[in-house]
Amino acid sequence: MSSWLVDVTYCFVELKHTLVYSSYVYAYPLCNTMLQPAIANTALPAPILFHPLKHHLGYINEFVQKYNPAQLPALAQNLQSIGTSQLDFYTGTLQPIAIASEITDYLRQQNLLQPDAYLTYLSEHSHHYRIVNLSDGTAWVLRWGLIAERYVHIHPARYAAQTIRVKAVTLKTAIAATIAARQLSKPISLQFVNHVRAQWLYLPPLTSLESTSGAGKLIGLISGL
Repeated sequence: MSSWLVDVTYCFVELKHTLVYSSYVYAYPLCNTMLQPAIANTALPAPILFHPLKHHLGYINEFVQKYNPAQLPALAQNLQSIGTSQLDFYTGTLQPIAIASEITDYLRQQNLLQPDAYLTYLSEHSHHYRIVNLSDGTAWVLRWGLIAERYVHIHPARYAAQTIRVKAVTLKTAIAATIAARQLSKPISLQFVNHVRAQWLYLPPLTSLESTSGAGKLIGLISGL
């Protein structure tokens, strides 16, 4: 196995500062650069905050296809930014820029694009979020964003049309294994995936790899198998 597969280190976000709006407290990361690459690479307009590496199949497909060994140090940071919880993964055809544009247009039409108006809009819901429907029939959640000037945090709604609900660790496994297989010209196998999980993600081995569920299903979606 090539040495570049092993040389991975993680950088963790440390929450230090808080910003108080009305009766709500929002934590701001001391170092918020971990979320920036996935945002900047899609050239989304402010104030949209969207993490396509976490929520958008089309973006991930492109991300995997264009990755090269020279970018390996940043890969650990990118995968870490996916988090540790469950997430909803959009499989539709709208590109991130189109999603952002539709949501921005909706907020502008409702006079909700300014921070104060948007925050009031969110606070009027008991759970401090809203759901909007886009042109392809998918539902998207609007929250308060924690990145400066990107206060409209969006992600697919839970169990919405054209989404898959997955564990973050499963998505990390699928992305890492697909990139490694492409770079090393290796076939995807249980042994190979478990090696990537151990060396890149510091995770225990999988007991099986099925094409219809879990990491195997996501690898198929990402790799086009």
